[in-house]
Amino acid sequence: METGTRFASPDRSSREETLASLAIISAHEFLGEIFGAINIIGAILDKNRQVVYANDQFLQVMGYESVESLLGKRPGEAISCIHSADEPAGCGTSEACSVCGAVNSIIMSQLTLSKVSRETRITSNANGNIKNWDLKVTCSPVTLSGERFYIFTVEDISIEKQKLALERIFFHDILNLAGGLSGLLMIMKGEKDTETLYSLIEKSEEASLNLIEEINLQRQLRDAEIGELKTFLHQINSGDFINSVVHRIKFHEAAAGKQILIDSSFCEISFISDSILLQRVLINMLKNALEASGKGQNVTIGCSQSENGIRLFVHNEGEIPRDAKLQIFQRSFSTKGGGRGMGTYSIKLLTEKYLNGKAGFISNEKDGTVFFVDLGSAKHD
Repeated sequence: METGTRFASPDRSSREETLASLAIISAHEFLGEIFGAINIIGAILDKNRQVVYANDQFLQVMGYESVESLLGKRPGEAISCIHSADEPAGCGTSEACSVCGAVNSIIMSQLTLSKVSRETRITSNANGNIKNWDLKVTCSPVTLSGERFYIFTVEDISIEKQKLALERIFFHDILNLAGGLSGLLMIMKGEKDTETLYSLIEKSEEASLNLIEEINLQRQLRDAEIGELKTFLHQINSGDFINSVVHRIKFHEAAAGKQILIDSSFCEISFISDSILLQRVLINMLKNALEASGKGQNVTIGCSQSENGIRLFVHNEGEIPRDAKLQIFQRSFSTKGGGRGMGTYSIKLLTEKYLNGKAGFISNEKDGTVFFVDLGSAKHD
């Protein structure tokens, strides 16, 4: 049945057709024996990307008791992908699906009749339980009783991706900070002028604080992912808070040659939140904006009163590319190369899981890009 799509075919097999496919596969007992013998998460899909068979590992990981309860679902629907219900025709038919490695591996395997592997990032929401997956998926065509099917296997590479991200942070970002501090200390050893020496001491202190903060940030992010992060709520003044955040980021290498401005409509508001976690969020928003800006460009930070509380936002002049927009808050996704991708992910994770807020962004050619967080419980000072 044609119901429209923004990417892959919306056609779906009926319940009767999927049951017939299951019967064909069940008649080939060797398939079940092979799938049961190998330690792999595997399923078999029909021409419409729907599950018509799955092994025990697939059922266990996806949370199903039997093949019959999973029958007819597409991979994104089986894993409760947040985009699987964006369009009436389900998984594969939303705009976000155009950058999904899972559906693209299936489509390419169908077109080339060959084995195709892709990496993909999927955010799932099963009964309010949000989970971020980094997966390697493989799709291979097979013909059984004259019918074309596709063997679909899944490998969870989340730990590998997290390790790469942490290695990037520690081997690049933290070593850069440590190297900068070491350089300042070496200059200080030969400096005779008291005023210059005092300035170098101030810069060294700032560099050491940045180094400690970067390490603490990664520890907090780890604790946040495993649900062990503690929050400490207290009253915050928006003006004092934003000035503190700007002071912390203006010495970052990404801020060189750029100016951070306070929005002209800035609103002085008192609100309740965790200042340390919220500072992490705002600093990441500013870092992203600064890294996306060229020399001489401005980045603006602001605060406004929303209907239900407070909105904190950061604006830069450029537009985010379309493919990046569709993946911006996914863990491990980055426009900066491999091993990055924790910045925007941490914005959403900390805001929505621990600060009882909402993180989002708006980006277009005319207005540039605005990242924002909405928090409740605020009043004018």
